[in-house]
Amino acid sequence: VVNFLGSKPDSGPGNAYFCSTLEQAAYRAVSLSRREETHSTSSGIDAETMAVAEALGSALARRRRFVRGLYSGGTLCEEGLIILTSMLGPVWSNVPMEADLRLEDSQDSQGHTVVDLGDDEFTKGRPHPMIDFELRNERIIKEAKDRDTAVILLDVVLGYGAHPSPAEALAPAIEKATDRDIAVVASVTGTPADPQGFYQQKKLLNEMGAAVMPSNAQAARFAALVARRGDLRSAR
Repeated sequence: VVNFLGSKPDSGPGNAYFCSTLEQAAYRAVSLSRREETHSTSSGIDAETMAVAEALGSALARRRRFVRGLYSGGTLCEEGLIILTSMLGPVWSNVPMEADLRLEDSQDSQGHTVVDLGDDEFTKGRPHPMIDFELRNERIIKEAKDRDTAVILLDVVLGYGAHPSPAEALAPAIEKATDRDIAVVASVTGTPADPQGFYQQKKLLNEMGAAVMPSNAQAARFAALVARRGDLRSAR
């Protein structure tokens, strides 16, 4: 099973399978290992998730309609871009899927925007955003002040070499964002064996008012639903 981000899912030669997102690759690998005849490649969107997204979106002011994704790394950022684009249409970025969607200034969002804060332009002369949260916290607060922002989408990555408690580092900025009536959606990439404690990080984020999804793909999907007030009809 090979993950080619952004490619069309397809079968390769022999027993090779190509998938377009991390989520698809994971589901395909599990279904193959179980020898299932139907190979699932997506967790989909269940009715309960849609209802929660619709409730969150409906509570926001009507002018709040854009998703602002602030990622600490390129791979999760690209997966988020793929999913958001499929559900929302054009998404601006400093690492865009199409050249004409490149932000003129990576510091300023426009429309739906996803930014890879782990890109070289942000890490020269400073620690990576998985370690130092100052830059991302500043950007969270900036996006929260934008009256058009509906959802701030975040990845939280655990493991050795990452911040000892990402949720605590993000807390001041997330609390300021939720005080402005903005939805914050996050995913935690890690395991219970990671030194930060997977369940502890998830619990802390929930206590701050963030909606924590089980994967980066689900977080992007949920963020799009919140921005669209749970409406799936315009999905591409």
